[in-house]
Amino acid sequence: MQTATYRAELSARLRQVTDDIAWAVRGTIEDQAHYKPADYEWSMHEHLSHLRDMEQEVYLPLLRWATVPEMLDPLDYSRRDWHNFRYKPMEPLASIVGDIQRIRDEELAIFRDMNDVTWMRYRNDTRWGPLTCQWIAELIYRHALDHLQGMMALKQDVNLATLQPPPIVVGGYIGGRT
Repeated sequence: MQTATYRAELSARLRQVTDDIAWAVRGTIEDQAHYKPADYEWSMHEHLSHLRDMEQEVYLPLLRWATVPEMLDPLDYSRRDWHNFRYKPMEPLASIVGDIQRIRDEELAIFRDMNDVTWMRYRNDTRWGPLTCQWIAELIYRHALDHLQGMMALKQDVNLATLQPPPIVVGGYIGGRT
């Protein structure tokens, strides 16, 4: 009973963090989506796109592999390869969010349909190290939270910048324009 309860609660949190991510980027315009405080940091768009890529390329395949014996072990993941080859800076945020929601629905359906034995089955025959479906769900949740936190920090910067008063001009502009 306790395992099923935890699985149900974690699944609800996965749904909630997915909804929170959609809420965080809703209404964000392109300039805001690509804002970076420094060149080496990620924009909201990059956070969101990377989150989708990890769900699509690693987490969902890893979950399928852990629950369906004939599935292939997911490939290794490289953020550099994602950024250099799969990242599309002009892709609309709504499209990325839609993909994340679709993938999350599939993950949640897998979690919902499994029994406690599958949820807790210990696998150590993977290059990912020892894992269970519970560990995968916790990893998915933690990763989503990490990127939500980064996107919210950027949203705070953008929202604060929009409220910054314009510079005060004493004596008018050169050339007489106001």
